[in-house]
Amino acid sequence: MRRKSEVKKRLIRPITERYHDYLTDESNMIGAAESISFPESETEIIQILRVLQEKQIPVTIQGGKTGLVGAAVPMRGHIMNLSGMKRVKAFSNAEDGTALLTVEPGVTLIELRKAIGRLNTPEAFFWPPESSELTATVGGVASTSAKSICSGMYGDVGSYIDSIRATNAKGAIDDIKKGQRTVSIDGESEDLLAAYLGAEGMYGVITELTLRLIPTPAETWGITFFFEGREDGLSFAENLKDGPREIEGARIAAIEYLDRATIEAIEKQKQFLSNLRALPDVPANTSSMVYVEIHGEREEAVEAMAETLLSVATSFHNDPSRTWAFSGELEIEKMRNFLHAAVETALLHIRKVRLEDPRITRLGIDMSWEHESLKILAGRFQAYLREEGLSANLFAHVGNNRLHINILPKNFQDYVKGTVVLEKWAEAFTVFRGTAVTEYGIGKMKKSIFRKAASQAAIERIIQLKKQLDTKNMWNPGNMLDIP
Repeated sequence: MRRKSEVKKRLIRPITERYHDYLTDESNMIGAAESISFPESETEIIQILRVLQEKQIPVTIQGGKTGLVGAAVPMRGHIMNLSGMKRVKAFSNAEDGTALLTVEPGVTLIELRKAIGRLNTPEAFFWPPESSELTATVGGVASTSAKSICSGMYGDVGSYIDSIRATNAKGAIDDIKKGQRTVSIDGESEDLLAAYLGAEGMYGVITELTLRLIPTPAETWGITFFFEGREDGLSFAENLKDGPREIEGARIAAIEYLDRATIEAIEKQKQFLSNLRALPDVPANTSSMVYVEIHGEREEAVEAMAETLLSVATSFHNDPSRTWAFSGELEIEKMRNFLHAAVETALLHIRKVRLEDPRITRLGIDMSWEHESLKILAGRFQAYLREEGLSANLFAHVGNNRLHINILPKNFQDYVKGTVVLEKWAEAFTVFRGTAVTEYGIGKMKKSIFRKAASQAAIERIIQLKKQLDTKNMWNPGNMLDIP
């Protein structure tokens, strides 16, 4: 008893005004909790859990708090913030020669990039799931199955995690390696590691990850095309998506589309976003833009791909003199910052209107499509918004078939209308054989959208996994589904 009281005093802190920032994340949703901890090791996590289990106190896991759907926002109970677990533990090679790096979950993506850069290896490596939000943590990327803009070329996060260590609700450590442990769902076996990835912390806290690294491409180029016509930009992007993406060893790694509203919002905020000031102003009269990233091993092959793209773009009324071109990691990073600002500016808008009405939170949806035209989908949604008198910005990871829409309410009345619009759209989207929740996770803000868009089998899978892996419903209450 004395030991538990000492642990509680040393590691578990009551929520005071000092910790109020930990009741929210980038979604602007605000929660509630009674206590918080900042463990720096598995041992401390286990000690904390023993105290919490005794009183059956639920736990919300936090990393970098960069999430957009409220997954790290507590509903009640205890916050376990993993930002102190930052150790880079070991570099090794698998039997097949794959480079492996073991890290703790609180390592941010920028810290991971630096750690990989310090490796004493004959060739450079990188971790493909790296997103544009470099303050996000590795644990957060794994827990949400976050996707990079290049995931269409490299694949999802599951392809780049070899194993994890996780602390379950009983306070025991599980070593979970890909393909070696399974869980049964309706009589069918599912890989246990795959179950944890994208689960938003609902089954246990990840305490360690072994990442699979791959060689960095020798050449990385980026080209940004500007179009005066919205239709021209969409048509060009779709032409690239449906056409050949590889020429003599050079591959199109990303195709990104931004609409006029998104571009204008970024340009207005450029003076306040220091990482965008190095970029020139977007050419006047731009209605849409398409960014294409090319990876390859030979400069000649990448140059040939770039020349092909420039030729194709002119057939969609692109003026080559207005095009931006980038090469090398530092230059590419500038453009990726511009793309990331599509989300940042939407969040800045929400923060501004929340000053007038704190009930307003982010209103966004991300969708995947397979068989429908992006041009048709974007046109339908924008027409629907005009009918409702709502504003929104729209951008798409075209290479990955993912469409993002952020509604920008002016007041709470707009917010209510926008919520209805998103739910109806999510339900209707299944008609287009798409998926209404593909990125950022479900969290607490997209539960109603998920309920309307997901199949009953998908919902039942989550419920069964929760019952098997978290029998006392201890982890991240309120995420994904309301499970009693």
